[in-house]
Order: sequence, then structure tokens, then C-alpha cells
Amino acid sequence: MKKLLFSAVILLLAAPAAAQDWKEALKKIASSAVDEATDGKLTQYALAGTWNYTGPGVKFEGEDTASKLGAAALETTIVEKLEKAYALTGIESGSGSFTFEKADSTFTALLGKHELAGTYEYAPDTHVVTLHFAKGKLNLGSVEGHAYISGTDLQLLFPVTKLVNFATELGSQISSLSTIVSLLKKYENVYLGFAFSK
Repeated sequence: MKKLLFSAVILLLAAPAAAQDWKEALKKIASSAVDEATDGKLTQYALAGTWNYTGPGVKFEGEDTASKLGAAALETTIVEKLEKAYALTGIESGSGSFTFEKADSTFTALLGKHELAGTYEYAPDTHVVTLHFAKGKLNLGSVEGHAYISGTDLQLLFPVTKLVNFATELGSQISSLSTIVSLLKKYENVYLGFAFSK
């Protein structure tokens, strides 16, 4: 923990203009640490309910704290690019929601003009959420992603390749994601997706 704080202080002193961005990045890292300490139980208990889409979600996973801080600094740029790509499919802030029902493990979602439904499974120790989509206009089958809760926010994230496949099924023009993918090549465990709030 001391190493994390030391790295953060050095980075904050080196870039005082970006101090607010770094504070947000540190807040997210600290929140992740609390959820990790509870083996994902925090997310498991808070997942049920209706979540309203607020924008793209981004998470970098890895052991190296310096890499996490560097990746967090890229987040704003990546979110901006994802917003443009998502807009091509009609997915914009305020245009969607995701509802998880705890009693019967079902979900319903509205992303832009796309209505989705099915069942889900959540493994708290790995944060893996498996969405089993009901057959309909889109045949998405089962998709594994990750769910993370930070305060009143939920991130529903998928490995980069899964997100590209998902966006393709929704009819997106994937060329707009190419710059994001090239930005993220040096990060091994990158998850992109959707951010929600209650």
C-alpha cells in the first residue's frame, strides 16, 4: 500500500494540472481493492436492481501498480473514443438500462434501440458474470464478462475481443474501435464495456 501511495504522490507532483484525474483514478483503485478484499461479495450483493446507462466503462487488470496508474490515466481518452463508437449503434448516456433480478437470476437490458433479456450467473471470487441471452432478433448466445461495483456505479465489462463481437452483432461500424485497440495493445487484461448508475 505504501508503494501505491508513493507512486501516486510522485505522479501527482509531476502533473499538478491533472491532479483531479489522478484523484479519480486513485479512488477507483482503492474501491477495487476493497471489493477484492471481500472476494467480490460487495458486487454480488449490490448487483440486483436497475442500473441506468451513463457511458462507456473501462478497466485495466494487472499486478503492477504503476501500470494500473498509467492505464487509469488513459481512461479518459478511451472513454471519449468509445462514446463515439457506441453512438453509431444508438447507445448514448440516458438511452439504456440493465436490470438484474436476484430472485430468478434473470436480466433485461435496453441499449439504444436494442432490447435484450436472458439469465445470468455471477461468480464473486472472479467477478465473472455470464449472460445467457434469450434467442431473439440478435443471437448472442452466452457471453462472459466482468461486473464491478464502485459506490453507486456498476461497470459491466468484456474483454476487448468480446466487446468487438458484441458491437458487431448490434450493427456497429467497428472501424471506429481500431484506434482504441491500438492504444491498448500493451495492456494484457483490458476490459471495455458499459458504465451504469442506480
